[in-house]
This record gives sequence, structure tokens and C-alpha cells, in this order.
Amino acid sequence: MRLPLVLLALAALGATAAATGREAEEAVQAGRFSTPEQHRCSWELRSEAGASELRLSCRPPAGGGAARSCAYRGEPRRCPAYDARSRQYWRQILGKLRRRRHPCAQGGPLSARLCGPGRAPPEAQLRLLPAPGPSPTAAAPEPTGDPAETYCAERWHSLCSFFVGFFEG
Repeated sequence: MRLPLVLLALAALGATAAATGREAEEAVQAGRFSTPEQHRCSWELRSEAGASELRLSCRPPAGGGAARSCAYRGEPRRCPAYDARSRQYWRQILGKLRRRRHPCAQGGPLSARLCGPGRAPPEAQLRLLPAPGPSPTAAAPEPTGDPAETYCAERWHSLCSFFVGFFEG
């Protein structure tokens, strides 16, 4: 009779310890760092549907200009080593950002050493997302008389024209 009670108590303690470990893991999703140029940056990590987004907000030293925000997105789970060593992956990524003079400036993609070239597909790298808001050069295509020409890539133009003609009658 005592053995089942002891097992039940141990299971409850184990579940509590596992929950505490999960809370600690979730707590390591935001932080701060400084760059060599003394920019003070805060970061936040969000993961959804296999993709991860690392958002940064950096303030320059006093009198150094406006604060900048940016985001990096990638699929680190595509790296074979990520599942076993995800904490090391994010430490390496943040270390690279910490060494950059301007973390939100355009630069090459970020990849951790454990998921470097040849070890993981390019999708595992984090790439800087374009700044939010409409860009003046990315205007919508002007409609022409032929919808296939407007909405289809050049290499699909003939096939697209066939289907457009079929549906237009």
C-alpha cells in the first residue's frame, strides 16, 4: 500500500520539476546586449510553425540618433544540431549580433557555427526582414490589357495565357 503512494508522490515531484524547467526555458526568450558602438539592444525570440523570428530594438548612445528596430527570420529547426543544442545555437547568434557595430544594418545572413555552411540548408540561416511600411520602389504592377502578362511570370506566360483565354471564353 505504501509503494503506490511513494510512486505517486515521486511522479508529482517529477511533474513539478519538469514544469519548472519548461518555465525556465520559456523565460530565456528575451534579453539585452550592447554593441561595440555602445548601442543598447533588447531582443525577443518568437517561434511559430517551424520558423523563428528574432526581433531587435536598439538605442544608440546619448545624442547618437534615433532608435532602430528590425527582425531576423529563419528556420533553425532545419539544422540537424538545433534540437539537441538550441541554447548554444541562440548564444552563437546573439554573440554575432553583439559583435556587429549596427545589428539592424543590412548584412549577410546570420548562422550559428554549429549550423554553418555545409552543415544545414540555407533556410536555417536568419535573414534580416525588410523594414515595415511601403517602399516607394515596390509599387504594384500596372495592369495591362492582358491579365496573363500582368500576373504571371514570363516563363509561365504561354500557359497562363491559355488558361486566361479558356476562362474568359
